[in-house]
Amino acid sequence: MTNNANINLVDWYKASLAKVYPHSLRSSLFNYDKCVFGISLGSKNFTDTKRIEACIKWISENFKTCLVLVTDSIYRLTMEVRQGIEGDEAWLEAIRTGEEFVNENTLLFEKYSENCRFELRMASEILERSDFNIYYEELENLYQKNESFQSMVKSFAQKYLNQGEPIEVEELKQKHLAIMYLFEESAINACLVKEGWLVFVYPGSIKTFEEISEGLHPEVPEPLKQMIWVSLRLKKRNARSGNEK
Repeated sequence: MTNNANINLVDWYKASLAKVYPHSLRSSLFNYDKCVFGISLGSKNFTDTKRIEACIKWISENFKTCLVLVTDSIYRLTMEVRQGIEGDEAWLEAIRTGEEFVNENTLLFEKYSENCRFELRMASEILERSDFNIYYEELENLYQKNESFQSMVKSFAQKYLNQGEPIEVEELKQKHLAIMYLFEESAINACLVKEGWLVFVYPGSIKTFEEISEGLHPEVPEPLKQMIWVSLRLKKRNARSGNEK
C-alpha cells in the first residue's frame, strides 16, 4: 500500500491579472497585441524558473508579441548597493548576469513561441541611445523642481534600499544609487514607449510606475504618460490537487 505522505508534489505557479494602470484601461487591455516583460535580475520572481514560466505562459495567452527586457546594466547599481561592487567590475558582472539569464531561459521562451513571438533585448543597448540621455536629464530636472515627483522618487529609493541586507556603504551614496536606478529604468521605459511598446507587464507591484501610469505625475517625460502598467499575481499550486498554497 502506498504511503501518501511520501508522495512528492510538484509545485508550480499560475499567473493572473491583478491590476492595470490606468484603471480605466482594464476592460480594453487586450485590445493591445504586444507588451514588454521587464526582467529584474536578482529578484526572486526571476531566479525561480517556475515563476518565470507562469508569467511567460500568461503573456503568450494574451499577447501576440512580447519584448523581453533584460535589465542587465541597471543590475550593476543593485550590486553596488547590495554587495559593494563598483565601477567596471559591477558593469561586467551585470552584463554577465544578463547573458546568463538569457542562456538559461531561452528554451523557456521558445516553448511558448507558437502563440507569441518573444524578442529579447538588453537594457545596456538602450543606454547608448541619445533619447535615453534626454529622458534621463528630464527626470533629473523634474526631481530638482517638482516636490510631488521628488517625494515619489525618495519613497521608491527608501523601499529599494530596504529590500536587501545593509552593507558598509555611505548612506547618501546608497540613496543616490537608488535614485539613479529609478531614473535609468524610467528613461529606458520612455525609449520603449517611443518605439510603440505601451504595455509593461510585471509580476508584483511597483508603486512608482503604477502612479505614473495612472497620471498622478503629469510632468514626467511625454512617453511615460502613455505607459500602461500591468501587475500580475502569482499563486503557488501543486500538480496533484491544484490547490493553492
